[in-house]
Amino acid sequence: MDETLHKQYARYAKPGMTFIEIVIVLAIIAIMATVVVPNLMTYVNSSKKSTAKSTLQAFQGAINMFNVHTGRYPTSLNELIKKPSDERIAKKWEGPYIKQKEIPLDPWGERYVYKVTPQAENPYELYSYGPDGRGAPKAEWISVWDL
Repeated sequence: MDETLHKQYARYAKPGMTFIEIVIVLAIIAIMATVVVPNLMTYVNSSKKSTAKSTLQAFQGAINMFNVHTGRYPTSLNELIKKPSDERIAKKWEGPYIKQKEIPLDPWGERYVYKVTPQAENPYELYSYGPDGRGAPKAEWISVWDL
């Protein structure tokens, strides 16, 4: 009788994974994720930094063209897109100097920083605060003058 019951059970039993097998598979997936995710984040951050550097270089070229045409540096990045309100400068303006209709944000969703600094070593500052987005630490800043 015991043998008959076993045969009937075997006929209807479906092959499947045991609880232990499922736990082992989940453990393997968790171990792989702890290795893959940090490496993936490194590549994502590297890509964002490269994008910020490329954008800063494009801004630098546009700022220099603005200077060649008008004889001064723009007071803000918006002057690369919209004609300055100063009539004397507006007559010489040959923009827009960048194709976007608005100044793009950096890859971390923050504004690029631009300041005219006539008394400093460089005529202007142009940088992104980088991944932190708040300006600290300064070593994380991506400056056009460091490229």
